Amino acid sequence: MKPRDLIFILILATVVGGLYYLSTKNKARPLPANPPEHLTSTTRGQCLSCHLPEKMAALEIEHKHPGKWRDERVSCLLCHTQPKTAARGN
Repeated sequence: MKPRDLIFILILATVVGGLYYLSTKNKARPLPANPPEHLTSTTRGQCLSCHLPEKMAALEIEHKHPGKWRDERVSCLLCHTQPKTAARGN
């Protein structure tokens, strides 16, 4: 095997490893159990009844929340999962 082949494999492994690392970063946190509405919310409308568009726009400007909340086809619960205690009913 030639040295250039080893360099190519090393670069390829670095790129794949870097992409994997980046894919695990910035995952949305689970919904906090307090307030209790977070334990019962099952639709996007229920989320946006408290999380007003002005607040979401401010978070988007601060780069803390993506613009997906503007798309009516995207459910909040795709990223923000229910807490594990809610799944068990505690």
